[in-house]
Amino acid sequence: MTAWFGMLGRPLSDDECRQVREYLHGLGIEDVTRVEQVRTWDDARSVITDAAWDRRWWDAEQLEKQRVYAKAVAARGESDVLRLLSETLERSSAANDPADTAVVRLDCNDAGLFAAAWGAANEALYLGELAGLAGEASAHPFRSKQALFAAGRWPLGILDGRYRLF
Repeated sequence: MTAWFGMLGRPLSDDECRQVREYLHGLGIEDVTRVEQVRTWDDARSVITDAAWDRRWWDAEQLEKQRVYAKAVAARGESDVLRLLSETLERSSAANDPADTAVVRLDCNDAGLFAAAWGAANEALYLGELAGLAGEASAHPFRSKQALFAAGRWPLGILDGRYRLF
């Protein structure tokens, strides 16, 4: 496993682009096939704050989150699901102290942007684990997104018809 955010700014691999397309396809977004690399923290900030940012992936994620949460709760009970998700995030926090991540080494001096990256990583971890608790296949879109973070990337979203990956 690559260090959290360890691949930011490095060239994208074909496998990473495939993972993004699988993620989008799994969310029902078929018309976005181009993946564009974001190279700097300033560019990442520009993407996530752009007024033209395409919310479709976010909205689709929220609907899917509700669906897999209900499925997980039906299978395991709400208290068990919440306990397991909390344990996952606690283990991740203990093993991946934000101060030790590659973010610091890449000179991100913007505390808000740093917090956004770290929050997005934890959300992806949460969603991937939720899909697992719901018994979803390993090819679930939440697992694809989680794998991108685990490989050192920050998926940013759709802008101008292209998915942006830092």
